[in-house]
Amino acid sequence: MSDTALLADAPSEHQAEIFSTLEIEQFGADDVTAGGAIGKMLSALFLYTVLAMGIAGWWTYSSIIADKAAAEGKQHDQEHTGDRHHGAKSH
Repeated sequence: MSDTALLADAPSEHQAEIFSTLEIEQFGADDVTAGGAIGKMLSALFLYTVLAMGIAGWWTYSSIIADKAAAEGKQHDQEHTGDRHHGAKSH
């Protein structure tokens, strides 16, 4: 049985090649082209992600600053309203 397995695994001299040399070279060229396209795609997606995160960070920061300014303005208005009422009572 082991002799049969060895004979089946051994390449036959009469067996034709699956791919020609020209086809193998074309496969290599296609691999280089595909690798370049994948690299460009990954670079573009990375830059998009960085840009999107930058915009989200800027939007978050500006929203926090606007909320703080609105809260300070509201507090400032309440202080002035309270001063007027205290001033009116003291007269």
